[in-house]
Order: sequence, then structure tokens, then C-alpha cells
Amino acid sequence: MELNLSLFAYGGYSHTVDQQLPGLNEPLKAVSFKLPRRSDRLTQLCLLGLHQTPGGDSFKAGTHLVLASGDANLNSTILNTEQIFDSGTLPNPIGFINTVNNSTAYHLCVSLGIQGQAISVSRDHCSLEAGLQIAASLQQSDPSPILLGTVDEIPNDPQQHRQRLNMSSTRPLAEGSFWFHCGHPQQQESPIATIEYCGPMRDGRGVGDFLRERQISHHLLGDLLRESALRDIQLPGERLVTKSQGHYLTQNADYLQRWLDGARPGERLGMLNGTEGSERLTVTLILKR
Repeated sequence: MELNLSLFAYGGYSHTVDQQLPGLNEPLKAVSFKLPRRSDRLTQLCLLGLHQTPGGDSFKAGTHLVLASGDANLNSTILNTEQIFDSGTLPNPIGFINTVNNSTAYHLCVSLGIQGQAISVSRDHCSLEAGLQIAASLQQSDPSPILLGTVDEIPNDPQQHRQRLNMSSTRPLAEGSFWFHCGHPQQQESPIATIEYCGPMRDGRGVGDFLRERQISHHLLGDLLRESALRDIQLPGERLVTKSQGHYLTQNADYLQRWLDGARPGERLGMLNGTEGSERLTVTLILKR
């Protein structure tokens, strides 16, 4: 899918989780946004990430929100399910509403005072890429600014979460949110980067030729592809060596922001990612302005 999506600012918040889930009350004290009543952890992580993003203090009323997540409202879903099956009681209304994926997007729109479209998407390791495609579709019909975020949380019991995922008890986990201010390339502000392409490639054997034609300077393999056959293929451009914070489905957003921090104007990144149980690749091309 050919895109022409401009990025004007970015930032985020994240941390690694070992055995105990860290509290968010202290870092939330610095957040200028009004916290939604009875907000859940996913919403709080979003607001912490926005607080660390330049230009995140005020937004135009017509701004659209696109929220991408690997597991979405995982903690609220687990807590409500345990309440039903372990305690035999029904969840309270707020607790139940917070299990709906788009509830976090709604809470954010209220806190930020924006009234554009609010869209949530979840696609395993490729949620960022799905969010980019949605943002590009929005800008084709509306020149309003777009706020694109990725977020994932760790449940209250990290050790139990590792057991669900068949991980070792010492495997690091990570959570947080990363944000991009997107918009139409004709906006007055100069963009930091441009998303030129984001789409599937059904035949991974042709990915090298595709990246070579696009004259990329760097390429990045998402966490799911690190142990795949692509690891041993000679791809064009310098391979980025990324340090994972831990199991974190939307970590590609963090990797992209790190590349943007050090990239020079004119350099182009080819970001490759995949989903569980599928051989299809998703390729994203980013040009640093």
C-alpha cells in the first residue's frame, strides 16, 4: 500500500517488568491531562506516553485518534473474567466497559478534548503497521491532524502472564505507549519523516529485491522475525541491531523512534514484521526528512 503519511512529532513511555508490576501513581502526577474517572492501566500508560511526546499538551478539536495494541485491554478482561468465574459475581459497569477495546480510545478523546474519529485496532505484532494504514486512509478524505498511538500492558500478575505464554519465569516483559503526530504532507509544519509504504508481501523471497528497488539505507527485523529464515538472508542496507525491553507486542514503534533519533535526512528504513502462524510479511518504508 503506497502511502504519503507525514510524521511531525513522536515520543513515548515504557519500562521493563521483572517480577512485580510497578505502580503508575507517581509518574502520573506529572501528567497535565485530566485523568478519566476510574481509568484503567491501559489508559494511564497512554497518557504517560503522550506526556513524553513533544506538542502533546494541546490538540485541535478535529484531531483523529488511531490506537493500536497487541493485546488491548488485557488486564481489565482478566480481572472481570476472574470475578465472574472465581467469585461468581458480575463485574461493575465501569469494569465491564473497560474490557471493550475502543473504551481506551474514548477515555483518551475525553481527556485530550478531541472530537475526531476514534479507531482502535489490534493485530498481534503488526498493530503499528495496521494503525499506519488506517491513519493513511483517514488523511485521504480529511486533512485534520491524526494522533497515532501504540500501547500494551502487563497484567497484575506478571508471573501468571508468563505461564500463559509458555515463557520462562525470568523472561523480561515490557509495557508502555509510543505516539506519533501524523498528518497531511501539505501542513505548514515541516515533517520529521514520511511513511512511504506499508503493506503485506505474500512471497518473502522477493523482499530483498523490493527493498533494493526502494534504495533503503537500513532494515529492521521485528522481534517475531529474529529467529526466522530472514535472519540469514543478505538484505540491502545496514541491519539495525535493536535491544528488546522484553516481551512487548508493539515494540516496533519503539524501534522506529530510536531509528528516527539518529537517522540523517534522506536515509530510508525498511521495517519487516510478521504475525503468529503466518508466513506473510508486512513491509513498512520510512524516509527521514
